[in-house]
Amino acid sequence: MMRKLEFKGTSILIFVALIWGSTFSLTKISLKYLTPFFLLFGRFFLGSLFLSIYFIARRIPLTINWAGSILGIINFSAIAFQTFGLRSTTATKGAFITGLSVLMVPFFERIFFGSKIGIRLWFSVFIGFLGLTMLTIDFKQIGYVNWGDFLVFICALLYAIQIVYIAYVVHKKEVLDLAFSELFVTALLALLFHIFFEPGSLPFKNIFISFLPVFYLGTIATSLTLTLQLIGQKYLTPTKSALIYNLEPVFATVFAFFVLKESLSFIQFIGAFLILLSLFISIPSSPIDN
Repeated sequence: MMRKLEFKGTSILIFVALIWGSTFSLTKISLKYLTPFFLLFGRFFLGSLFLSIYFIARRIPLTINWAGSILGIINFSAIAFQTFGLRSTTATKGAFITGLSVLMVPFFERIFFGSKIGIRLWFSVFIGFLGLTMLTIDFKQIGYVNWGDFLVFICALLYAIQIVYIAYVVHKKEVLDLAFSELFVTALLALLFHIFFEPGSLPFKNIFISFLPVFYLGTIATSLTLTLQLIGQKYLTPTKSALIYNLEPVFATVFAFFVLKESLSFIQFIGAFLILLSLFISIPSSPIDN
Protein backbone atom coordinates (compact mmCIF):
# COMPACT_ATOMS: atom_id res chain seq x y z
CA MET A 1 0.00 0.00 0.00
CA MET A 2 2.84 2.38 0.89
CA ARG A 3 4.54 1.72 -2.46
CA LYS A 4 1.28 2.39 -4.31
CA LEU A 5 0.75 5.71 -2.52
CA GLU A 6 4.38 6.70 -3.08
CA PHE A 7 4.05 5.92 -6.79
CA LYS A 8 0.87 8.03 -6.89
CA GLY A 9 2.60 10.98 -5.21
CA THR A 10 5.65 10.64 -7.48
CA SER A 11 3.50 10.57 -10.63
CA ILE A 12 1.54 13.64 -9.53
CA LEU A 13 4.67 15.68 -8.72
CA ILE A 14 6.39 14.68 -11.97
CA PHE A 15 3.35 16.05 -13.81
CA VAL A 16 3.54 19.22 -11.69
CA ALA A 17 7.24 19.64 -12.55
CA LEU A 18 6.40 19.11 -16.23
CA ILE A 19 3.82 21.90 -16.20
CA TRP A 20 6.09 24.20 -14.19
CA GLY A 21 8.83 23.56 -16.72
CA SER A 22 6.59 24.91 -19.47
CA THR A 23 6.11 28.20 -17.61
CA PHE A 24 9.63 29.55 -18.18
CA SER A 25 9.16 30.01 -21.92
CA LEU A 26 5.67 31.50 -21.50
CA THR A 27 6.83 33.77 -18.66
CA LYS A 28 9.69 35.02 -20.82
CA ILE A 29 7.21 35.85 -23.57
CA SER A 30 4.76 37.54 -21.14
CA LEU A 31 7.48 39.71 -19.58
CA LYS A 32 7.94 41.42 -22.93
CA TYR A 33 4.59 43.10 -22.31
CA LEU A 34 4.03 43.03 -18.52
CA THR A 35 6.01 44.02 -15.43
CA PRO A 36 7.11 41.15 -13.13
CA PHE A 37 4.75 41.82 -10.21
CA PHE A 38 1.78 42.60 -12.45
CA LEU A 39 2.39 39.29 -14.21
CA LEU A 40 2.46 37.54 -10.83
CA PHE A 41 -0.74 39.30 -9.80
CA GLY A 42 -2.47 38.29 -13.03
CA ARG A 43 -1.24 34.72 -12.73
CA PHE A 44 -2.27 34.15 -9.11
CA PHE A 45 -5.47 36.19 -9.40
CA LEU A 46 -6.61 34.02 -12.30
CA GLY A 47 -5.56 30.96 -10.33
CA SER A 48 -7.63 31.95 -7.28
CA LEU A 49 -10.55 32.98 -9.53
CA PHE A 50 -10.47 29.64 -11.37
CA LEU A 51 -10.43 27.73 -8.08
CA SER A 52 -13.22 29.88 -6.60
CA ILE A 53 -15.43 29.06 -9.61
CA TYR A 54 -14.86 25.39 -8.84
CA PHE A 55 -15.81 26.03 -5.19
CA ILE A 56 -19.02 27.77 -6.22
CA ALA A 57 -19.94 25.11 -8.79
CA ARG A 58 -19.49 22.37 -6.18
CA ARG A 59 -21.18 24.50 -3.49
CA ILE A 60 -18.09 24.36 -1.30
CA PRO A 61 -17.72 27.28 1.16
CA LEU A 62 -14.86 29.65 0.28
CA THR A 63 -12.53 29.91 3.26
CA ILE A 64 -9.10 31.41 3.83
CA ASN A 65 -7.15 29.66 6.58
CA TRP A 66 -3.96 30.58 8.40
CA ALA A 67 -1.95 27.61 7.14
CA GLY A 68 -2.68 28.45 3.50
CA SER A 69 -2.09 32.16 4.13
CA ILE A 70 1.34 31.38 5.58
CA LEU A 71 2.06 29.31 2.47
CA GLY A 72 1.04 32.32 0.37
CA ILE A 73 3.35 34.63 2.34
CA ILE A 74 6.26 32.18 2.00
CA ASN A 75 5.55 31.65 -1.68
CA PHE A 76 5.36 35.34 -2.54
CA SER A 77 8.32 36.26 -0.33
CA ALA A 78 10.47 33.72 -2.16
CA ILE A 79 9.40 35.16 -5.52
CA ALA A 80 9.97 38.74 -4.35
CA PHE A 81 13.46 38.02 -2.99
CA GLN A 82 14.34 36.25 -6.22
CA THR A 83 12.95 39.09 -8.36
CA PHE A 84 14.86 41.82 -6.50
CA GLY A 85 17.97 39.64 -6.24
CA LEU A 86 18.11 39.05 -9.98
CA ARG A 87 18.42 42.81 -10.46
CA SER A 88 21.93 42.60 -8.93
CA THR A 89 23.12 39.18 -10.05
CA THR A 90 23.08 37.08 -13.19
CA ALA A 91 20.34 34.64 -14.10
CA THR A 92 22.97 31.90 -14.10
CA LYS A 93 24.03 32.54 -10.51
CA GLY A 94 20.40 33.04 -9.51
CA ALA A 95 19.43 29.62 -10.86
CA PHE A 96 22.37 28.00 -9.08
CA ILE A 97 21.64 29.62 -5.72
CA THR A 98 17.91 28.86 -5.95
CA GLY A 99 18.87 25.24 -6.55
CA LEU A 100 20.50 25.16 -3.12
CA SER A 101 17.00 24.57 -1.72
CA VAL A 102 17.40 20.93 -2.78
CA LEU A 103 20.30 20.59 -0.33
CA MET A 104 18.46 22.43 2.46
CA VAL A 105 15.30 20.31 2.49
CA PRO A 106 16.87 17.17 4.06
CA PHE A 107 18.27 19.27 6.91
CA PHE A 108 14.91 20.93 7.56
CA GLU A 109 13.16 17.58 7.34
CA ARG A 110 15.57 16.22 9.94
CA ILE A 111 15.10 19.24 12.22
CA PHE A 112 11.31 19.56 12.06
CA PHE A 113 10.26 15.92 11.64
CA GLY A 114 13.18 14.08 13.19
CA SER A 115 13.32 11.94 10.04
CA LYS A 116 16.30 9.71 9.46
CA ILE A 117 17.65 10.45 5.99
CA GLY A 118 19.22 7.27 4.59
CA ILE A 119 22.55 7.17 2.74
CA ARG A 120 20.78 6.35 -0.53
CA LEU A 121 18.63 9.48 -0.25
CA TRP A 122 21.60 11.69 0.69
CA PHE A 123 23.44 10.33 -2.36
CA SER A 124 20.38 11.07 -4.51
CA VAL A 125 20.30 14.64 -3.20
CA PHE A 126 24.01 15.12 -3.99
CA ILE A 127 23.67 13.66 -7.51
CA GLY A 128 20.53 15.77 -8.12
CA PHE A 129 22.24 18.96 -6.99
CA LEU A 130 25.30 18.18 -9.13
CA GLY A 131 23.01 17.65 -12.12
CA LEU A 132 21.12 20.87 -11.41
CA THR A 133 24.44 22.73 -11.24
CA MET A 134 25.59 21.38 -14.59
CA LEU A 135 22.21 22.09 -16.19
CA THR A 136 21.82 25.69 -15.01
CA ILE A 137 25.34 27.10 -14.52
CA ASP A 138 27.73 28.82 -16.86
CA PHE A 139 30.86 28.47 -14.73
CA LYS A 140 32.48 31.40 -16.48
CA GLN A 141 29.90 33.68 -14.86
CA ILE A 142 30.39 32.41 -11.29
CA GLY A 143 32.48 35.05 -9.54
CA TYR A 144 32.19 37.15 -6.42
CA VAL A 145 29.19 37.13 -4.11
CA ASN A 146 27.08 40.31 -4.05
CA TRP A 147 23.89 41.58 -2.40
CA GLY A 148 21.71 40.10 -5.12
CA ASP A 149 23.17 36.66 -4.47
CA PHE A 150 22.22 36.97 -0.80
CA LEU A 151 18.63 37.89 -1.68
CA VAL A 152 18.34 34.90 -4.00
CA PHE A 153 19.79 32.70 -1.25
CA ILE A 154 16.93 33.80 1.02
CA CYS A 155 14.58 32.78 -1.81
CA ALA A 156 16.15 29.29 -1.85
CA LEU A 157 15.81 29.10 1.94
CA LEU A 158 12.12 30.01 1.72
CA TYR A 159 11.44 27.44 -1.01
CA ALA A 160 13.00 24.73 1.17
CA ILE A 161 10.88 25.85 4.13
CA GLN A 162 7.79 25.83 1.90
CA ILE A 163 8.35 22.21 0.84
CA VAL A 164 8.75 21.09 4.46
CA TYR A 165 5.86 23.23 5.70
CA ILE A 166 3.54 21.72 3.07
CA ALA A 167 4.41 18.26 4.39
CA TYR A 168 3.46 19.48 7.87
CA VAL A 169 0.08 21.09 7.07
CA VAL A 170 -1.20 18.99 4.18
CA HIS A 171 -2.41 16.26 6.53
CA LYS A 172 -4.12 18.74 8.86
CA LYS A 173 -6.11 20.91 6.42
CA GLU A 174 -8.30 20.46 3.37
CA VAL A 175 -6.17 20.66 0.22
CA LEU A 176 -8.55 23.00 -1.66
CA ASP A 177 -8.73 25.42 1.30
CA LEU A 178 -4.94 25.48 1.49
CA ALA A 179 -4.63 26.02 -2.26
CA PHE A 180 -7.18 28.84 -2.43
CA SER A 181 -5.68 30.60 0.59
CA GLU A 182 -2.16 30.40 -0.87
CA LEU A 183 -3.28 31.65 -4.29
CA PHE A 184 -5.36 34.53 -2.89
CA VAL A 185 -2.68 35.78 -0.48
CA THR A 186 0.04 35.55 -3.16
CA ALA A 187 -2.14 37.53 -5.61
CA LEU A 188 -2.89 40.18 -2.98
CA LEU A 189 0.78 40.66 -2.10
CA ALA A 190 1.75 40.78 -5.79
CA LEU A 191 -0.82 43.53 -6.37
CA LEU A 192 0.57 45.57 -3.46
CA PHE A 193 4.13 45.20 -4.72
CA HIS A 194 3.00 46.19 -8.23
CA ILE A 195 1.39 49.36 -6.87
CA PHE A 196 4.41 50.39 -4.77
CA PHE A 197 7.36 49.15 -6.83
CA GLU A 198 6.10 49.36 -10.41
CA PRO A 199 4.66 52.85 -10.87
CA GLY A 200 2.92 53.73 -14.09
CA SER A 201 0.04 52.06 -15.86
CA LEU A 202 0.40 49.30 -18.42
CA PRO A 203 -1.07 49.82 -21.92
CA PHE A 204 -4.29 47.83 -22.29
CA LYS A 205 -3.00 46.34 -25.55
CA ASN A 206 -0.10 44.75 -23.64
CA ILE A 207 -2.53 43.05 -21.26
CA PHE A 208 -4.65 41.88 -24.20
CA ILE A 209 -1.67 40.55 -26.17
CA SER A 210 -0.36 38.56 -23.21
CA PHE A 211 -3.75 37.24 -22.09
CA LEU A 212 -3.45 33.70 -23.47
CA PRO A 213 -0.05 32.86 -21.91
CA VAL A 214 -1.08 34.51 -18.63
CA PHE A 215 -4.37 32.58 -18.67
CA TYR A 216 -2.42 29.34 -19.04
CA LEU A 217 -0.01 30.38 -16.29
CA GLY A 218 -2.88 31.24 -13.96
CA THR A 219 -5.18 28.27 -14.52
CA ILE A 220 -3.12 25.22 -15.53
CA ALA A 221 0.32 26.20 -14.25
CA THR A 222 -0.83 27.73 -10.96
CA SER A 223 -4.31 26.75 -9.80
CA LEU A 224 -4.14 23.15 -11.01
CA THR A 225 -0.48 22.46 -10.24
CA LEU A 226 -0.55 24.07 -6.80
CA THR A 227 -3.52 21.90 -5.83
CA LEU A 228 -1.80 18.80 -7.24
CA GLN A 229 1.42 19.75 -5.42
CA LEU A 230 -0.41 19.67 -2.10
CA ILE A 231 -2.01 16.32 -2.97
CA GLY A 232 1.25 14.77 -4.20
CA GLN A 233 3.24 15.78 -1.14
CA LYS A 234 0.77 13.88 1.05
CA TYR A 235 2.41 10.64 -0.04
CA LEU A 236 6.10 11.63 -0.11
CA THR A 237 8.75 12.92 2.25
CA PRO A 238 9.91 16.54 1.73
CA THR A 239 13.32 15.36 0.50
CA LYS A 240 11.82 13.10 -2.17
CA SER A 241 9.48 15.91 -3.23
CA ALA A 242 12.49 18.23 -3.63
CA LEU A 243 14.24 15.66 -5.81
CA ILE A 244 11.21 15.48 -8.11
CA TYR A 245 11.01 19.30 -8.28
CA ASN A 246 14.56 19.11 -9.65
CA LEU A 247 12.95 17.92 -12.87
CA GLU A 248 11.46 21.37 -13.42
CA PRO A 249 14.58 22.86 -15.08
CA VAL A 250 14.95 19.68 -17.14
CA PHE A 251 11.46 20.11 -18.57
CA ALA A 252 12.08 23.88 -18.87
CA THR A 253 15.13 23.17 -21.03
CA VAL A 254 13.11 20.83 -23.26
CA PHE A 255 10.34 23.41 -23.72
CA ALA A 256 12.92 26.16 -24.35
CA PHE A 257 14.47 23.99 -27.07
CA PHE A 258 11.15 23.58 -28.91
CA VAL A 259 9.49 26.95 -28.17
CA LEU A 260 12.41 29.40 -27.99
CA LYS A 261 14.88 27.37 -30.10
CA GLU A 262 17.45 27.43 -27.29
CA SER A 263 20.16 24.78 -27.58
CA LEU A 264 21.36 22.27 -24.99
CA SER A 265 25.12 21.90 -24.44
CA PHE A 266 26.84 18.61 -23.66
CA ILE A 267 27.37 19.64 -20.01
CA GLN A 268 23.67 20.52 -19.69
CA PHE A 269 22.73 17.18 -21.22
CA ILE A 270 24.85 15.39 -18.59
CA GLY A 271 23.23 17.53 -15.89
CA ALA A 272 19.74 16.56 -17.04
CA PHE A 273 20.79 12.90 -17.03
CA LEU A 274 22.12 13.17 -13.46
CA ILE A 275 18.84 14.70 -12.27
CA LEU A 276 16.92 11.78 -13.75
CA LEU A 277 19.46 9.38 -12.24
CA SER A 278 19.04 10.94 -8.77
CA LEU A 279 15.30 10.37 -8.96
CA PHE A 280 15.82 6.77 -10.06
CA ILE A 281 18.26 6.13 -7.18
CA SER A 282 15.82 7.55 -4.63
CA ILE A 283 12.86 5.37 -5.69
CA PRO A 284 13.80 2.14 -3.86
CA SER A 285 13.86 3.87 -0.46
CA SER A 286 10.38 4.26 1.01
CA PRO A 287 9.36 6.91 3.54
CA ILE A 288 9.57 4.22 6.23
CA ASP A 289 13.22 3.60 5.43
CA ASN A 290 13.98 7.26 5.85
